[in-house]
Amino acid sequence: MTSATPDPEIIFERELNRYLSEQRMTRRELLARVAVVGAAVALAPIVAACAAAGASASPSPASPASTSPSSPPSAPPSPTPSPTPVPTPESQLFIYNWDAYIGETTVADFQKKYGIKVKYDKFPDADTQMTKLRSDGKGGGYDVSYPASTEIPALITDNVLLELDPGLIPNAANLRPEWTSPGYDPGNKYSMPNYWWTTGFAWDPGRIPDDLTSWDALWDARYHGHMGMLDDQREVFAVAAFRLGLSPNTTSEADLDQMLTMLKEQKPLLRKYTDDDIGDVTSGDLWISHAWSGDWYQMIADKPKTKYLVPAAGAVRGNDTMVVLAGAKHPIAAQLWINYNLDAQVSANNTNYIGYMGPNAAAEALIDPAITGDPRLNPPQAILDKLVELLYLPPADLDKYTKRWTALRA
Repeated sequence: MTSATPDPEIIFERELNRYLSEQRMTRRELLARVAVVGAAVALAPIVAACAAAGASASPSPASPASTSPSSPPSAPPSPTPSPTPVPTPESQLFIYNWDAYIGETTVADFQKKYGIKVKYDKFPDADTQMTKLRSDGKGGGYDVSYPASTEIPALITDNVLLELDPGLIPNAANLRPEWTSPGYDPGNKYSMPNYWWTTGFAWDPGRIPDDLTSWDALWDARYHGHMGMLDDQREVFAVAAFRLGLSPNTTSEADLDQMLTMLKEQKPLLRKYTDDDIGDVTSGDLWISHAWSGDWYQMIADKPKTKYLVPAAGAVRGNDTMVVLAGAKHPIAAQLWINYNLDAQVSANNTNYIGYMGPNAAAEALIDPAITGDPRLNPPQAILDKLVELLYLPPADLDKYTKRWTALRA
C-alpha cells in the first residue's frame, strides 16, 4: 500500500502553529514582522522546519493570517498582490572556527538535516582570526565565526557584525539567565554565547609528581625548559596579576610594569609560548603548561593521568561567542546554524566531545556526568565567585598591554 504524499499546505500550517506557540506570537504579529524584516527573514524558521518535515511546496501567501472556517465574515479584502515564493535558507554556509572545537558530527548532521553545504575553515590562533575577519571590515568572506567575548564590543563599534534576528534563533530560550544579556553585548543583539572555560595549568604527573597548588609552579626553576605559557597576551598578563594580587583588567601603567617584570623573570624558564597546549603536553614537549580547561579535557584523551588546577588565588573565566559577519552572503543559513547549535542535544553533543561547558541550561541534563561533575571543568559556585572575566579594553588601554607583550616576546 502506497502512503499519500504529505500535503505541503498542511505541513506549513502545522509548523506555523508550532512556531507561533513557541514564540507566543499571534498571526497578526507575524505579519507585522514580515512587513518590517521581510518574508525571507520572518518565515525562515518555519520554512526550515517544513523542509525538515519533507514539505517543498510553498504555502499560500495568506497562510499566516488565515482565519478558521467559523470566523465571522470580514470586510472585502484588498486586491491580492502577486504571490511571492516563500524563501528558504541559503544553500551554502561559510564558517571560520578553531580547530577541534565542535562536536564530532555537528557539521555533518546540520548538512544532512537542512541540505545546506558547509565550508568549514579553521584558524590556529585568535590573532589570525581577527586579522582575517577585519581584512575587509566585514568578516573576510565568512558568514559565521567564533570570537572571544572580549572582541565583541570593538567588532560591534567597527560594524564587522550583523545584528541578529531573535525570530531566527528561538533556541536562545535555552540559555541560562546569566548569559541572556552579557555585559559585552547587552541583549545578545550581535552574538550568542558558545562555550565558557577556566584558565589554569596542566601538568604530567609522570614528570612532576608534586601536588601543585598555585601559580607559583609556573615560576619553579626545577621545570626549567619544560614549561609553557599560552600565546595569549591577556591570559599571560592575568597570571602575573593574580600572583601580585592585582586585577587582570588593570590599566595602571605601574601595575602593568610590575606584571611585565614578573613575566620577564619567568621567561628564561620557559620552553615556549604555546599555541598548541594540547599537543605540547601530550607529546611530552612540555611537562607543565598554562592551559584552558577544555584543552585539558582533550589532553586526557591521550594522557589520562594529566592533572589540571584552577588556582585558589584567582583565575580567568572566559567565553567565546557565535556571530554573523556583516558581509555574510548567507545570513539566514548562518542564523539557522547558530540556532541549531543552541539546541539542547546539539549543544550537549558539542560539550561531550570537546569538554568545554556551554551556557545552555537545557543541555545540562544531556551532558556526560564526568564533565558536569568534574569541578575542574564545571567549578562549584564558590570557585566561580573567585573567577574573573577579562573585560574589553579600549584601544588605548589595550595598547598598554600590547607594547609590553611585544617587549616580553622580543
